[in-house]
Amino acid sequence: MRPMKQDFPIATFLEIKRNLGAARNHLEKEKAAWRTVRNTLTEAEKDELDKQFKATFENVEQTGNDRSVTKAQDTLHSLQQLVKKGASAHLMGNSENGPYNLAMLIVDIASINDKEELRIVADIIRTTIIADADLFSQEAYWGNGGINALEWLCILLAHGIDQEYTDLRTIDQYHCCYNIFPMLADQTQAIKKEYASLHPFDDFLISLRVSPQVTDLQEKIILHIICLDWAPLAKVQEYFGGSFFRRLAIFNIDWLTMLYPFEHEHLKSYIAAVLQNLDPTNVKYLLNSFTIDNKTRKHFRACFSQRPHWLLKHIVSSIPDIIFDLIRRNEKELLAPFLKHYKRELVMLQNKNGHTLLQHAMTSRGVVENTVQLLRQAGLVQSK
Repeated sequence: MRPMKQDFPIATFLEIKRNLGAARNHLEKEKAAWRTVRNTLTEAEKDELDKQFKATFENVEQTGNDRSVTKAQDTLHSLQQLVKKGASAHLMGNSENGPYNLAMLIVDIASINDKEELRIVADIIRTTIIADADLFSQEAYWGNGGINALEWLCILLAHGIDQEYTDLRTIDQYHCCYNIFPMLADQTQAIKKEYASLHPFDDFLISLRVSPQVTDLQEKIILHIICLDWAPLAKVQEYFGGSFFRRLAIFNIDWLTMLYPFEHEHLKSYIAAVLQNLDPTNVKYLLNSFTIDNKTRKHFRACFSQRPHWLLKHIVSSIPDIIFDLIRRNEKELLAPFLKHYKRELVMLQNKNGHTLLQHAMTSRGVVENTVQLLRQAGLVQSK
């Protein structure tokens, strides 16, 4: 476990947000110029150009066993010229068993070792995005089916490099995926209502592994996704919660608390998205992950004792059973921030038996005297 820190990296976050906005504006200008040209074409002209674009893109796979920077550059140049004429990526195949597509190219990054060719591949993907590729339907093989380009990218980036279970082996391959990620993620964010079942944050976080060579970049990916207001562990992913939170707490507890930052003007929309997707079961899993050992317990206390926190307030007001359970388990370090900032609200809580927190502590088997004294010292006097 790395040394613990409690502050959200707001400066890095804001820099990423600015860069993401600038890249988005630049890409949208190019897409607007492409649409202007395409709108001047007849249907026959569109169809012919689209067929050429599809064939040219599929040529990337045909040269896969005989790769060279020159061939990759020629393919990129041809695609760019077709886009200038108004060609689209609409005819590209979607199936993982079908013709070569965007998701398959993402997977093939792991087999490219030349740094310049990797840069060209990133430009090919960008050109395909400008040409209005269906990013969410094009899939590459995964398990018994297929997953799309962004899902594949999230898994590759989460796994890191040069590990027994990773596909990416070099830092250049990782940088290529890292540079592509904002483009795909931002396009997803723009139409996420149409793809409500797509959860790139979950894909990344659930697949996250320790990879020392790219730890800083993995943290920046988390910040990228926070910029896009993707909430961690949506309700449909509830069954992943227990193992996910525990594993993340073990190898980088800072990332765990980073997912639930203190209120900040630039984080309002993200926090609102998290609150909207909070699942009581996952909140319990989250708090349990801080009880792995005394070090994680002290981290929770140090982090959440700093000032009132929206997550703790939500627990007190909407999931009070968690507080009663912490008392039953004598989790004094976790109770401390609640007692410090929400004493007035805690005094009013009652469980299903009508017991206050102090009554619950005094009547529950296994609750030690130190826990009872903690509640008394905090002013949670027993109701008469």
